[in-house]
Amino acid sequence: MNSLQVSRAVVGSPRASRVRRWSAVVLLVAAAVSVAPGWWVQVAVSAARSAGRFWPAVVLTLVAVALVVGGRRRTVTMTLGRRPRAPRIPLSFHVALLLGAAVVVTGVVGLLLWGVLGGPPGASGWSVRDRLDAVKVVLAVVGGVGAVVALAVAYRRQRLNEVEAYREDAKVLLDRFGKAAELLGAPDAAVRTAGVYALAALANDAPEGRQGCIDVLCAYLRQPYAPAMHDLLPDRGDPATVSRDPGQERQVRLAVVRLIRDNLHLPDHDPRTWRGHDFDFTGAVFDGGDFAGATFAGAGIVTFTEATIIGQLSFAGATFAGGTVSFDGARFVEGGIALNGARFSGGVVDLSRIDPAQPPTTPELWPSGTPTPAGLRLPPPQATTPQEG
Repeated sequence: MNSLQVSRAVVGSPRASRVRRWSAVVLLVAAAVSVAPGWWVQVAVSAARSAGRFWPAVVLTLVAVALVVGGRRRTVTMTLGRRPRAPRIPLSFHVALLLGAAVVVTGVVGLLLWGVLGGPPGASGWSVRDRLDAVKVVLAVVGGVGAVVALAVAYRRQRLNEVEAYREDAKVLLDRFGKAAELLGAPDAAVRTAGVYALAALANDAPEGRQGCIDVLCAYLRQPYAPAMHDLLPDRGDPATVSRDPGQERQVRLAVVRLIRDNLHLPDHDPRTWRGHDFDFTGAVFDGGDFAGATFAGAGIVTFTEATIIGQLSFAGATFAGGTVSFDGARFVEGGIALNGARFSGGVVDLSRIDPAQPPTTPELWPSGTPTPAGLRLPPPQATTPQEG
């Protein structure tokens, strides 16, 4: 028995714990230092002396690295951002860990200063000023330890606030999704059209939920539909059971197709583009439709399996730069496909397995005398003849 297949967008990707990762790094460094501690102390002292001697060059190098790292262009792919995680370790353990790290850092810095600047004079030779300076150093260390604790508490509070904000944003998006889906089921065509535009807007606002919005729009097109020429569709059921006005329903469906086309026009670098996503039109009825100029790119799968196409479905000037557009078992009821001006650069349009009983009404799917692109798979010659009667 096959296991249940769950979308990766739902499951997510496992992420290693940051605490364990950094703990492993610290242990590896401690192990390396413990092999030859004297040698590492000498290296640290030499590095500190060199940095003190050439500190302008060190500062300029650090600034240059910060500019390069901070100036890299980052593409925003998610409106909600990465899901934040609440702190997993108790506050007391977190504070103790940071205090231990602060003590270690203080000791290392003290040793480096001792080696670079030299040790203090003997205790008997300390003046009152030296003692006051020592007290100031101790107070500064204590203040630094208190600042570490305050930073730890503030950091945890910020993490909790981020988790709460993420939940609120996700709740808003889910509410929008639910209300838009409800609008699609309204009896009024104008309300259904509003639901279509609401889902498209949500898909553009929340890229992480875009495929779900596309799936709902495609599911709307897969609903039973009886156009005015329903007598040509014997397999679509009794048209009397469909209470929606065919003319108004056709306009809603054309709006869905138009929105899909418009978002496929957007370039790859546009965060609102729908390229590379899956579009499942299995069994849908297309009473016309215009995908002219759209670009099908990436690994997305577009399937018109067993779809019924009435009138002309236009792909004029479309670009197929990746993925597969499949028409397995598609029927053309007084309809056809326009591929004039289409460009193939890695994508595939498979028309080789359309329903031979109802082929396209146009005799030629691709202009005669023009070499057939490598990505276009045409049906057998006998299936391209005009439909009789």
